Amino acid sequence: MESTATFDSNVLAMKDDVALELPSLPELLESSSSYPVPPSTFAQPEFSAYLSQLTDLPLAELAVEPTTLSSSAAQLTNALTTLCHTSYPTFLSLHATTSTLSSSLTSLSSSLDGLLSALPALEDSARSFAQETREIQKERRKASLVLEQHDKLHDVLSLPMLLDSCVRNHNYNEALLLANHASSLAQRFPANPLIQSVKGECDARVQAMLAQLLSMLREQAKLPALFRAVNFLRKMDVLDEQELALAFLTGRVAYLAGALHAVDVERQALAGDRDRDKETYARFLKRHVDVWREGVYDVVTQYTTIFLERAPAPGAPAAPPPAQLQMLLRMFTTEQLQALLKLLRATLPHIPDPALLNSLLTQLTYCANSFARVGLDFKPLLAPIFVDAVRTAVTQELGDAAAAWSAKFVALKDRIGPAATPKRPAQLLVAASAASAPPLPTPAQLDSLRSGPPHVPPQILASYPLLAIYTNALLSALNGLRLLAPVELYRDLLVALDGTLATGAAALLGYARDKPWLGGKPPASEAQAEEDAKVLRAVGTVYFDVFAPFVVRALSEGVYGRPVGSVVGEKVADVRKEWDELFPAEAQES
Repeated sequence: MESTATFDSNVLAMKDDVALELPSLPELLESSSSYPVPPSTFAQPEFSAYLSQLTDLPLAELAVEPTTLSSSAAQLTNALTTLCHTSYPTFLSLHATTSTLSSSLTSLSSSLDGLLSALPALEDSARSFAQETREIQKERRKASLVLEQHDKLHDVLSLPMLLDSCVRNHNYNEALLLANHASSLAQRFPANPLIQSVKGECDARVQAMLAQLLSMLREQAKLPALFRAVNFLRKMDVLDEQELALAFLTGRVAYLAGALHAVDVERQALAGDRDRDKETYARFLKRHVDVWREGVYDVVTQYTTIFLERAPAPGAPAAPPPAQLQMLLRMFTTEQLQALLKLLRATLPHIPDPALLNSLLTQLTYCANSFARVGLDFKPLLAPIFVDAVRTAVTQELGDAAAAWSAKFVALKDRIGPAATPKRPAQLLVAASAASAPPLPTPAQLDSLRSGPPHVPPQILASYPLLAIYTNALLSALNGLRLLAPVELYRDLLVALDGTLATGAAALLGYARDKPWLGGKPPASEAQAEEDAKVLRAVGTVYFDVFAPFVVRALSEGVYGRPVGSVVGEKVADVRKEWDELFPAEAQES
C-alpha cells in the first residue's frame, strides 16, 4: 500500500512537469511560421474565447472545423464582394468624407490650439471690458428704471410747477394738498435726494404762498376775502392764533396808513393866504376822519368776526376768546385813536374859524357814536382838544383885531419922510360929519347899553369909524364863538378879551400921548390943539364907557348867557387910570 501511494504521487509529479513543459495553443500559433499572427491578436477577447471553444470541441467536430471555417469564409467573401459591388459609391463617398473629416479634424485641432492660446487674452479683455462698462451698466440700469417709472417720476417732479401754478391762480386749497403730498413723500423717503429736492422747491412755493396771503392782508379787501386768507393761513399752520391776529392787524394798519397817507398829500401842498389854508386844513381833516372812521371800524368788525367770534369745533362747547386776542384789538384801537387825537391837536390850531371847528366836532361826534356800538366811545377825549382849539382860535382873532386897531397908530408913529403927512385925530378917529362936535354917550344911552340887546352895537359907534371897525372885528370873533362856546373857556375868554381891550386902549393912549400927527412940532394953533384934544377925549370916553362894556357884555350875555360881573377887567381899568391922568378933565366929567 505504501508503495502504491508513492507511485501515484510520482505520477502526479510527472504530469505536472509535463504540463509545465507543453506550450499553450496561442503560443503554438504564435510560434508557427505557417500562420504568422500578430501577438496583439491573441490579446483580443474574441480570439481568446474562440481558442477556448476549439479546445473544448470533440475531435470529430474539430476535424470538420476547417471545412466549416472555409465555407464561412467563402460566404463572407461572396457577401463582401456583393456588398462592394453594390455599395461602392457609398464606400467612395465614405472614403472622401473620411479624408475630408481627417483634414477638418486636423484644421479643427489647429484652430482649437489657436483658440486655447487666445482664450487667456480674451478672458483678460472681457474682464477689463466688464470693469470698464460696470458704471455704464449701472447708469443704463438706472436709465431703464427711470424709463419704467417715468410716469410716477413725472408726477413727482411736476409737483413744484403745479404748486406754483396753483399759488399764482389763487387756488390755495389745491396748493396745500400738493404741499402735504410732497411732505408725505419726503417722510417716506428721507434719504432720497430727488424727493428732498422736490420737497425743498415745494417749500419755497409754500413760502411764496404765505407771502401772498400775508400781502392780501395789506390790500383793499372786504371781510369774505380776508376771512378766506386767514383760514388758509390757519391751514398752513405756520403761525399760532396770536401771531396770526398780530399779522392781520399789522397788514390792516399798513393798508389804513396808506389810505391816510393819500389823504395827507393834500395837507403837504398847503400854500396861499391864511383863509385858504384854514379851509384846506378843515377839508383835509374831514376827509382824514372819514377814511379813519371807515378803516378803523372795518378792522374792528373784521377782527371781531374772524378771531373773537370764531365758531367752535363741532361738538365742542363755545369758549371765550383768549385775553391776548382781545388785548391786541385794544392796543390797535388805542394806537389809532391816539394817532387821530395827535393829528387833531396838531391841525386844529390851523383852523381858527369856529364854524369849521363846529362842523368838525359834529362829524367826530357822529364818528364816536358809531364806534360806541363796538365799545369805543371817545367823545370825552374830544372836549379838551376842541376847547384848546377854540381858545386858540378866539384868542388869535381877538389878538388880530387888537393888532389891526393898534397898527393904525403904530403906522402913523413910524412914518418917515417929509412927504408923509400924519392924520390928525379929527381926521382919523371920528367921522368927518362929527369932527367938530364928537358925540358923547348920554346917561340914557349908558342905561340902555346895560339893559338893551347884548348883540346890537350902540349907534354912537357909527360916528367913530376905526372904533366901529374894531367893534366889527371883535363881534365877528364872538359870533363865531356862539357856534361852539365851551363852558370851560368862559373865564379864560374874559381874561383874553380884557387883554385885547387893554392892548387897544394902550395903543390909543400911546397915540394920544405921543401926538405923532404933529411930527415933533408944536400945534399950528390953540384951536387945532383944542380940537384934537376934544376928539381924543371923546374917543377915550366912548372906548372905555361904551365900547369896552358892550364887548364884555356881548361875550358874557350874548354868547354864554351869563350876567356881567364887572364892566371891564383889571387890565382895562389900569389903562383907564393912565388915560384919566392924561386927560384929567375927561376923568372929572366921567
